[in-house]
Amino acid sequence: MNREKSRHHRGTILALAVFLSAYAVEAQQNSPVVEADHAGRVEQRLDQLLSTVDSMRQQLDQSQREMEEMRTELRALRTQLAEANLKENPEATATSLQASVRQLQEQTDVLQAEVKQHDQTKVETLSKYPMRISGMLLFSSFLNSGEVDSVDLPIIALPQNANRPQGSLSATARQTEVGLDVAGPSLWGAHSFADISVDFFGGIPYSDYTTSAGVLRLRTAHARLDWDRRSLTAAFDRPLISPLQPTSFVTLGEPALAWSGNLWTWLPRLQFRDDSLFANRRLGVEFGLIDVAAPGPPANSGLRQASPAERSRQPGYEARLSYTLPLGDRTVEIGTGGYYSRQAYSYDRHVDAWAGSADWRVPLTRSLELSGEFYRGRGIGGLGGGAYKDFVTHSNYTVLRGLNAEGGWGQFKIKLTRSLEANFATGEDNAFAGDLRGSDFSSEQNEYLQLARNRTGFGNVIYRPKAYLLFSAEYRNIHSWPIAGQGNSNQSLGLAAGYLF
Repeated sequence: MNREKSRHHRGTILALAVFLSAYAVEAQQNSPVVEADHAGRVEQRLDQLLSTVDSMRQQLDQSQREMEEMRTELRALRTQLAEANLKENPEATATSLQASVRQLQEQTDVLQAEVKQHDQTKVETLSKYPMRISGMLLFSSFLNSGEVDSVDLPIIALPQNANRPQGSLSATARQTEVGLDVAGPSLWGAHSFADISVDFFGGIPYSDYTTSAGVLRLRTAHARLDWDRRSLTAAFDRPLISPLQPTSFVTLGEPALAWSGNLWTWLPRLQFRDDSLFANRRLGVEFGLIDVAAPGPPANSGLRQASPAERSRQPGYEARLSYTLPLGDRTVEIGTGGYYSRQAYSYDRHVDAWAGSADWRVPLTRSLELSGEFYRGRGIGGLGGGAYKDFVTHSNYTVLRGLNAEGGWGQFKIKLTRSLEANFATGEDNAFAGDLRGSDFSSEQNEYLQLARNRTGFGNVIYRPKAYLLFSAEYRNIHSWPIAGQGNSNQSLGLAAGYLF
């Protein structure tokens, strides 16, 4: 390259010299009255230019010689280092080389698969913006020791029936998920994004031999505008005051510790976030309007009826304040939130539902992490708390009061290797006994209306040998207490195998 540059410079200078010489000759022919010393000045300039060209050529030749010497020394040094490492620890060197080769081969396989997928499964959208299909084919199985509300995903433990065989073993693929992600155009200076996810946990088609199959159900959806430090989101997702969730692949139809301290229900909401209060972006403020559903099963007619919150003709309100603190190469996250909703019932009765929450995620080391949430509120059955109830009634349903409840969960995560982790978590949802004792619900036969407190603990191991493949084993212990009578318990062993795409 240096030689080519040198030839280029010399050619340019010689062309300039020829041009000047031609100009001088033409000047002498066309202007005989030119002064005699003009030709001498031109020759002097040509001599100076040629001298400069010679100097540049010598400098370029010297630089090229020095670069060749440096390359030779670098090759020799690399050879010496390789020989020294091989002599000192040949087995470790060979092992390291084999590991590097395997890693490169795996990365190559993944890249080839992604390229093949991109070439063969292109998705064309009406808007012509790129869309990505993702999801997980999940096979799960539960071995239960006692009676539970759902054998595919046990949430509460039920009383034992002496005339019925105890326990169950089930398997299903109803928790399989499919998602779509779209990146849209810029709007008002913001980038637009949208995503939607569905599963097959929306019910059971009770036709011939299909009780282990499922009905398609919307899980979550988001349409988001992202500015530099602000965002506006229309979503169908978990409550704003409960952003975290425990880690489990055995329970996805309802998140782990649902109805045991995890406020999880997916609800429509409009959310605004602002991170511009401080220059370092550590403090974030979120505000949302939420449409809160009524707890419990839907109406028998199959048509959606207005919930007590919707009958009040005003949305629910949520707000959350979060703070992130850098800790080396990790980040500590803490937050606090609040919720309010007006609920309207028959005979002009009302409940002012509210909740306060706190959440945290603290990386103790590179391999250990502590996370969890806590809440205290009233009338929060629609958020996934309060033992499936927003209110209780007294005096033969003539007196209605909002049900107070508190709960939360904590999880300890251990990353054993890059592909293996373990999680230990426990949570509890507790409706206040003082509100339930002596209420009309104490004589109800429905297990959800009778429920006063629910506690769940689990431990699992998740193994991901490949980025698109996972296996998990989980032990779960459920304790459920009714308003009156003895508590019930169930031990479960869950297994899951998932293929991500």
